[in-house]
Amino acid sequence: MSDPALTVRRPYTLIALTTVTLVVFLGAAGTAIYLTSAQSLSPVPVVFLPVAVALAMWATITERWSALGYRSPSSDASRIALARTLPVIAMVLAVILVLTAATTGGTADLTAARWLEIIGLVVLVAFVEETLFRSLFVGILRSRGAGRAMIASSLAFSLAHSVNALSGQDVDTTIRQLVFAFVFGLSASAIFLSTGTIWITVVLHAAFNYLQLSGLNQTPAVVDWATIGIFLALAAWLWTGLATQRDSA
Repeated sequence: MSDPALTVRRPYTLIALTTVTLVVFLGAAGTAIYLTSAQSLSPVPVVFLPVAVALAMWATITERWSALGYRSPSSDASRIALARTLPVIAMVLAVILVLTAATTGGTADLTAARWLEIIGLVVLVAFVEETLFRSLFVGILRSRGAGRAMIASSLAFSLAHSVNALSGQDVDTTIRQLVFAFVFGLSASAIFLSTGTIWITVVLHAAFNYLQLSGLNQTPAVVDWATIGIFLALAAWLWTGLATQRDSA
């Protein structure tokens, strides 16, 4: 039985409305937490947990898990792309690990409960954001061209992170996060398009967020820009691989 196709009559409208709705919900949750003085809560799991449940129920009822990319590569080209990409991703994570460890004072000394909380959070965020911004958004735009799918989904992913400015975060940090989100989105979209599986980007996303949250301090601006440069180079390299796949298809 073939996978149900991901088709939408007005994909850009859906992407814009979904992104704005997510930002509004996160902002509303953050405001409610502030007004109720529930400072121990974060708006991210409050909003993302029901979204994750809804996505899982929808994918199960409509039998779209495979169409969303939760599968192994199904073609020779995809398997070759996976074998080519995995070592590079591992190297990227290793470099970022070294940069983070060297500039944040090492790993924080946390309780076992806090470590589990961090792991649960990064897995939740990776599942929701990769399913929305890569599986769905790239999936419904891929017929219009890989470039359009990558740019539109990455712009939406970047704009979704603008909600951090509402928490009083300084402008410089917010700008770096927006730029990084866009560049990371390009890389993740290219990985998904070339390998045909979303598992790699979910793991990459969760691993990166874990590195960021497990440090004693935040990474300095110079490391943030270096990380952006690394992912930009990764996106460019992945794009050349996508072009080669299209030419040989």
